[in-house]
Amino acid sequence: MLESISNRLSVLIALQLRSLADQPSFAESVELLTRFGLSSGEMAEILGTTKGTVDVTKSRIKNKKK
Repeated sequence: MLESISNRLSVLIALQLRSLADQPSFAESVELLTRFGLSSGEMAEILGTTKGTVDVTKSRIKNKKK
């Protein structure tokens, strides 16, 4: 349980730090949250969008890396 709380705090800290320097794009935000292990549903809630939009973005990021 403590590990889960720690992971969530890491996400919040990273998002806050990124917002101070510059505004990350939606895709950059999805990529960052993916690295922290959040589900598409959790990302959608944080980013104020739908799970489907997050899934499409994740797919596009994956295809770009190929």
